[in-house]
Amino acid sequence: MMDENERDNPGLPHLPPTYPVGFLALAIILEFLVPLRFLAAPAVFSLQTLIGGVLLVLGLSLDIWAFRLFRAAGTNPEPFKPTTAIVARGPYRFTRNPMYVGFLLSFTGIGLLFSLEWTLIALPVLWFVLDRVVVQREEAYLARKFGADYETFLATTRRWL
Repeated sequence: MMDENERDNPGLPHLPPTYPVGFLALAIILEFLVPLRFLAAPAVFSLQTLIGGVLLVLGLSLDIWAFRLFRAAGTNPEPFKPTTAIVARGPYRFTRNPMYVGFLLSFTGIGLLFSLEWTLIALPVLWFVLDRVVVQREEAYLARKFGADYETFLATTRRWL
């Protein structure tokens, strides 16, 4: 028999970071099997690597900031544990999903840094999978759990950007 904590979560099939990591692994494999070569070769100093580095740092910073806000609010950032509060400050004023935006920025940054063309092709698919498999389940769970308070947050904050 499940205890209450096992039921009090969005019931995601996988931890959210596994999606960008899995897509990155797939992009690397495809890069070797079917190289596309529309990005410049990795270089220490180029506009492409500068943009990639900035996106990677922004993405990781956004993830860390959002994670810390969850901890400061006393709620669990891990989606297999119960959510105890709605976080609506910091980056959550602009997007309901800053951690997933951070994943997408980091994923894109890695692709540009290492000239992995398949990451750029996979990016919209990764976004779609995160949106449908993760975000929609989380939002349904939070709406059930927090009711009108969460509905207000939905009405005032964009899902993505």
